[in-house]
Amino acid sequence: MAEQTVQESRREKVSVFLKQHEQWSAWGFYTLMSGLILYCTSHTVNSVLMAPLIGIMQLYALKLCSLYVRRSTAAAIAGLYFAATPFYTIHPGVLCMCLQVVVLYHVLVWARGKRQEFRPRHIVVLGLSVGITLLLLPAAAVFYAPVAALMLRCNSRSRLLSVAILTAAVALPLYVLFSGSWNPAAIHPSIPGISSALAIVIVLLLFLPGAVAIRRSRPERRYITLGLLALAWVLAIPQPPGWTYFYPLCLPSLLGLALLLHRKVTDRRLRYLLRAFGLLLPFITLCATLVLPIYRQANPCPPSPTTRQP
Repeated sequence: MAEQTVQESRREKVSVFLKQHEQWSAWGFYTLMSGLILYCTSHTVNSVLMAPLIGIMQLYALKLCSLYVRRSTAAAIAGLYFAATPFYTIHPGVLCMCLQVVVLYHVLVWARGKRQEFRPRHIVVLGLSVGITLLLLPAAAVFYAPVAALMLRCNSRSRLLSVAILTAAVALPLYVLFSGSWNPAAIHPSIPGISSALAIVIVLLLFLPGAVAIRRSRPERRYITLGLLALAWVLAIPQPPGWTYFYPLCLPSLLGLALLLHRKVTDRRLRYLLRAFGLLLPFITLCATLVLPIYRQANPCPPSPTTRQP
């Protein structure tokens, strides 16, 4: 009886799927925190639109982490991922990054779960992500090519229906472009790219610990998922669309580091301290966003001395 109680308590520690009220609470929390941060970083006009979007991305980041670790550790990793919020700008790359996190979650749910095929809603989300990305930032759409191939391969019994759903979902956003009501040249700002050498280093450094987490999938799917995601991020190296393309790779990387620390670090107090730091990081990020402008105003940089020429 005692052993059964211990086993049930261990099962309750790891939450494969978040409950409905937990998802709403997490989305509201991240939306509020991101809205405050965006308001403090001078994005007052569009923070109302950006905050719910970042909240959705953080919610799926939390759901993704919950596939591998317990709730508290998943929230800590999502807090680490949230630390980049002050660097977000009103740019199409941020929207494409959010869509990439959502699709990444659907891929890892398949890799961890028992279902052989992807559900129609997964294909709809993939098609809308492809269409919106082609509309806003075409260079970032290469991420979805291996994912689409995987979904169509797994849905062999209903492949024609899956192709029809995917085509319709992709065509829906692109209809706005071909109808003439969308002018990309007028509202599409330039995104700073990164060099191919730097992109290769980033992918290697992040993917190695990320492979530790991805390998915890079902045995028959772990190598398929590893190769799929590696190809999805490597495809953009010849045409780097910016740092937002590679930032979702931080999620499996942080998960792999957390799993390695859980295995190597035996001191519970240190693990609790690291988990508490991740949980408090959204509040630390908000406080830093509030304090830094005040500090800069109180301590302005002295003007550089000018040399007089004879």
